[in-house]
Amino acid sequence: MTERGVSRVGAASGVLSFVVTFVGFGVHGGLPSDTTSAAIQSYVNGVNAGQAGAGNYLELLGYLLFLVFAAYLYAVARAVGAERLHWLNVLAVTAATTYVAVSAVAIAAQQVMVESSQAGIDAKTLLNVYILDSEAFTMSFEILALFAIAIGAVIVAGALAMRVIGGGAILVGAVLFVTGLIGTISILSSIAQIGMLLFELWMVAVSIFFMIRPPLISRVAGSLISGV
Repeated sequence: MTERGVSRVGAASGVLSFVVTFVGFGVHGGLPSDTTSAAIQSYVNGVNAGQAGAGNYLELLGYLLFLVFAAYLYAVARAVGAERLHWLNVLAVTAATTYVAVSAVAIAAQQVMVESSQAGIDAKTLLNVYILDSEAFTMSFEILALFAIAIGAVIVAGALAMRVIGGGAILVGAVLFVTGLIGTISILSSIAQIGMLLFELWMVAVSIFFMIRPPLISRVAGSLISGV
């Protein structure tokens, strides 16, 4: 496979991450917005452990595909960015790894809710697990924002297309940080979803662009990326 072919495979992981994550989410269903024992009990009564397990497994696979995409962007940024900015590449991929790990905790908490309910755990305990799930999910946005800003700060040093992609990443990261903060302060606020939606749109757009016009990702080919 040619280098551009390999680059397309890496780029495709962004779209695949988006699709697989939301398919998994659709299988297990969203958690209730109300922070009450009754709402949580209603949710766990409406989904079985097998359905929740399949959905959560697919959702986690979507997050792992995001990690593949983050590693791909690391390679792109490594090729286009200045050597003095390499520490930002490392920071970005570390943030992406941490984000996936925290998200895995939130996904596991949702599975624990369903299985614990069927095992007869009381509603108050289920509510505590739900709060852990919700807070881990929302607070992970801060880590994802760090990834977006760090990788954007490197890519923005490239040619025109790279400057647009990098600038978009920085902007999305800033919005994600602020909306995540608001969502953490108020668990009932849905504004955090705005930042996540913007990030997902940015990721899909970048993924599609790089599939159409795949950059060379070898370090020695960095100068050629100016033609992207």
